[in-house]
Amino acid sequence: MKGKGSYTKGLISRCTNYKDSDIIFTLLSEQKGVQNFIARGAKKPASRLSGHIEPVNFVEIYYSSKSNLPSVSQIQSIDSFLKIKSDYNLLLQSQYLVELSEKFFTDISDSKSQLEKLIETINQLSSTSHHKLIILVYEYELLKSTGFGLQVFDCLNCSRNLKKSSNYFSYFNNGFYCLNCLKEASPSEELIKFTVEDQIVFRSIERRDYVGISKLDVSDVLLKKLSDCLKKSISNILGVQLKSSRFL
Repeated sequence: MKGKGSYTKGLISRCTNYKDSDIIFTLLSEQKGVQNFIARGAKKPASRLSGHIEPVNFVEIYYSSKSNLPSVSQIQSIDSFLKIKSDYNLLLQSQYLVELSEKFFTDISDSKSQLEKLIETINQLSSTSHHKLIILVYEYELLKSTGFGLQVFDCLNCSRNLKKSSNYFSYFNNGFYCLNCLKEASPSEELIKFTVEDQIVFRSIERRDYVGISKLDVSDVLLKKLSDCLKKSISNILGVQLKSSRFL
């Protein structure tokens, strides 16, 4: 490929038809985070671009930056995640991970590392039955990497180590209150009680003890509880509920 253009790799998150034959798409790129591009003529039957431009496609593109909306002249699929797309539930879960990542990508200095983690997680969905746990770990680590990590070892109020007992999780403040500090929580805060066993999962993720997590007998009920907590924390941070999260 010759000319005054640039290459980049990334995961397509969204596509929008534009005019009669063009497609505008959003790329979670390894170099500049979230970027928008236009593929002119991509909807034409003879176009060599159209087959590669769809959500949850990992691609390499060649583009020109002559305008505010760079124009793509060549695109090649690196991974189309065909196994994911052949399973409706896996596709919904992958779309949620991509939508979630897009919201936080602009706050990540090392977008290449985060992109690699996203692709790794999507691939994990098709190789295991522990989908909810994989998504939970990704959500937790994404919050942590963007400065919104949960406080799971120390009390939000007194900063003392949480005792090995039931403690109360705050969606608003992303952490736990000890029993002695419950009265210090704002009346508007929604709190949920976590038993010692409930807290082990979050603590294991924080320590990156994935071997230990895999040995835990985490029930579907507990996974839903943990997942709901993280999704409410995410909604509180973003100020909006992700559309794709409603279908999980």
